[in-house]
Amino acid sequence: MTIKCDWVGCEEPGEYRAPKGVRSEGQYHNFCLEHVRHYNKAFNYFAGMSPDELDEALHSPPKAETRSSFATGSAGAARAAGRQAAQPGEKYGDPFGVFARYRYQQSKRPATERVKPLNEQDRRALETLGFTKHAKSDDIKAAYKALVKKHHPDVNGGDASSEERLRSVIAAYTHLKKTGFVLR
Repeated sequence: MTIKCDWVGCEEPGEYRAPKGVRSEGQYHNFCLEHVRHYNKAFNYFAGMSPDELDEALHSPPKAETRSSFATGSAGAARAAGRQAAQPGEKYGDPFGVFARYRYQQSKRPATERVKPLNEQDRRALETLGFTKHAKSDDIKAAYKALVKKHHPDVNGGDASSEERLRSVIAAYTHLKKTGFVLR
């Protein structure tokens, strides 16, 4: 059975649902595509509300569905957690303090440098700088500075082989910096 469009005078099938309004929650109009677009452009959820109803709608949290798909904890605790907003500067709210506890635990430990698995390009770049395996950021920086000083054209009188070695050292260091092996 095809439902007819609720728009007066329209004979098209009403395939699209549109809410009737705030006082008719759970009730919908059935419109054709053209009329649902027109209805949605003109629909104002707050139309006809008194100032008290408007204030309530704007400042209260959204209503939960009447039939929950799961129920855990108490309703009071859930409402309290929902009202607690994110602290300034935080991307997400943390009503249970999970992220805060994690940050606290992390702040007690000394920061360790990240150890990444090496791919072929990373291995070649480290070999160019004189390392056979993983190296710390400070060691990579020191090796880079030493090799640049050693192979710079001003030091070697414009030796072409030294210039080529300098280019490969700079390319290797740039790659390691881009992939996160060298901290800024």
